[in-house]
Amino acid sequence: MGSWKWPNVEMTTALSAVVVGVAALFIAIDQSRIASRQAEIMEQTVQASVWPVVQFDVETDQDIRNARVRVSLSNSGVGPAIIKGVQISRDGAPLSNIDAFLERRLKITQGMRFQLDTMRATGRVLAAGETVLLGDAHWELAVGQIPSGMRDNIYTYFDELTALDGAICYCSVLDDCWVNRTDNYANPEPVESCSDLEFGEF
Repeated sequence: MGSWKWPNVEMTTALSAVVVGVAALFIAIDQSRIASRQAEIMEQTVQASVWPVVQFDVETDQDIRNARVRVSLSNSGVGPAIIKGVQISRDGAPLSNIDAFLERRLKITQGMRFQLDTMRATGRVLAAGETVLLGDAHWELAVGQIPSGMRDNIYTYFDELTALDGAICYCSVLDDCWVNRTDNYANPEPVESCSDLEFGEF
């Protein structure tokens, strides 16, 4: 019976090379997977570090001689927001400009002094924590108290204003874009861009 012999040196070297090559391939695949995951985590971290959240708000207040309403946009996120467009609607009908939501002011506040300051938001860069006023309307009675009938009208008017619907389309500095709506503040909707949305003169 013949005796078994260990393969020659060349065969041993070749087999060793194959084993080393397979091991290196698995290591390379694993490292590639880890690097890809790290890149994904890094991208998510960068996106989170510049994530803006823009919200629409209507504030009202009054005392015996004054009444005031403010319509504003606030960025409560952690990064700057590029405002691409703002749409404000009342009863489902979009308003064409900033004065439209105050169109009844003369009917309900006869005899009161009126001041209106407005600012366009579209095209602005809103820093994290910054607020921009779209409209700041102030009514003032020169002397005495606001009559009860007029005050009732103001209350009704303010209720209508706080029921306005707003939609804001904005983008981060990384060109990620969202639409945030007054009826769903907690869930801004990611969009490819704001170009397909129609907005008023805000």
